[in-house]
Amino acid sequence: MDEKLLAKIGLNKYESSVYLTLLKQDSMEASKLSNASKVPIGKIYEVLKALKNYELVEIQPSRPQRYQVVDPERAFKLMYKRKEEETLNKLKMLKETFDEIERELCNDNSPKNVETVFWPDRFRNNELNEMVTSTFEKIDHEICVVIHGKYRPGRSELYDSSVSTFSKAYLSLVQRGVKVKILDPGSQFLPSLKELIDSIEDLSFKRNIKDLMEVRILENEYNFVIIDSRITLLDIEDQFNMGRNLGMTRIYDESYAKRFKAKFDELWTKGELFL
Repeated sequence: MDEKLLAKIGLNKYESSVYLTLLKQDSMEASKLSNASKVPIGKIYEVLKALKNYELVEIQPSRPQRYQVVDPERAFKLMYKRKEEETLNKLKMLKETFDEIERELCNDNSPKNVETVFWPDRFRNNELNEMVTSTFEKIDHEICVVIHGKYRPGRSELYDSSVSTFSKAYLSLVQRGVKVKILDPGSQFLPSLKELIDSIEDLSFKRNIKDLMEVRILENEYNFVIIDSRITLLDIEDQFNMGRNLGMTRIYDESYAKRFKAKFDELWTKGELFL
């Protein structure tokens, strides 16, 4: 077991170092543990308190006090159960917050119709393809897409694995005569799209791509989609893991979409032509 593995479950560098040191010992006093783990003596009690709160470490009834690990198999199972309960509670609170937001959006100055869709942790089989197809088949004239800088290569495993699906979906829109405009920060989507276009042999289709699709590169902090100047799609970010999206909000309001279109046009002028 190494520190990187423990970091994934929430232990910081000092906590990981102390825990790994104790795993190799029956028990240790705090001062000796500080030396062995290279954690400053001024931090050792704070670290031990955190590990005790995680129920990974316990105190022996001795003088001076000695610390030892709790049976790892039992301790990590209990830790997982606590984190699972915490996550479910956070998701429940998040859902309640979105419900409240939707109620607030019923005011006259806010979007009239809002729909929230939550993603699964991982798309299985054709789930992603079906979701994209269902959304894109409703597009009649134009789609404007702004992709956030967090989707550069390696930032999001889920996004990196989905670029082929989106590349095919955008080209299907072009085949139907829909105009496609995309601002991308330099993500995996760009080489995926180019490879797909290069493989097309139909010259009339390639002419349609040239006429109807334009892609520009721009590093930016925005992330939204506008459909037919009347529907706005916004990602729902996991507030406890900003690199992950929980789902999507669809806002059916032309005046609201108009505000985003103005922002899109502003960003569009700054983008560097890719395609």
